Amino acid sequence: MPMQKIYLIIPVYNEAANIEKLLANLGRLIDREYFRIIFIDDGSTDDTLKLLCSQNSFANLEIIRHQKNLGIAQTFYDGLYAAVSKADSGDTIIIMEGDNTSDVSLIPQMSNFIAEGKDIVIASRYCRGGGSKNFPWRRSWGSKVVNRLLQMFFYLPQVTDYSIFYRAYRAELIWQALMKLGPALMTTNSFAANLELLLKLQQFKPQVVEVPFVYDYGLKQGSSKMKLWATLWEYRLLFIKRLFGRI
Repeated sequence: MPMQKIYLIIPVYNEAANIEKLLANLGRLIDREYFRIIFIDDGSTDDTLKLLCSQNSFANLEIIRHQKNLGIAQTFYDGLYAAVSKADSGDTIIIMEGDNTSDVSLIPQMSNFIAEGKDIVIASRYCRGGGSKNFPWRRSWGSKVVNRLLQMFFYLPQVTDYSIFYRAYRAELIWQALMKLGPALMTTNSFAANLELLLKLQQFKPQVVEVPFVYDYGLKQGSSKMKLWATLWEYRLLFIKRLFGRI
């Protein structure tokens, strides 16, 4: 494992059924000396917060609590701000999902790429070796179509997966973006914030690489939190902003 610190940002909303397994998976992998885990509880109404607060074995675990659901953009922003306020410039910041679908075994590979000089590492379903398992066929087909359209319209070299959560970032890159853009780094309210973040980071000329990722939908308990039509609508707004040179 690299010697720089690794900050794991994990947004959660009503993930009580997944928290314990996720922490067990992380506990088998991480070296506690180098890892910091930041959970952002976005107004959960189940036992998510209670379960997180009971985790005494993780000394470097921080919990940010939203009293009400503020949405994924604010959750990303708060997590990134918390991480970058503590990180050194060469540290790794990883955003991953809280439902066990982000394969924790990829963390060493992703952080190694950051240590070697990359700025963004994307866990990609669509590069060679990536894929998806146990997805409802409509969602799997829709994801492929949406990503193909995003690739055609927003083409970024070395990027095949534009909508995946699971990415690693160099802390210095996030610091530059937050200092220049502040809350304007993400203006969308839906899961389209993930695409918006990737697009707005391009102005800093990042070096990007992808690693193969098999997204196993069957690993999660509970339903998806993504509001499909809201996300598609905000993709449309990002298309319009791009046409008018605002991204």
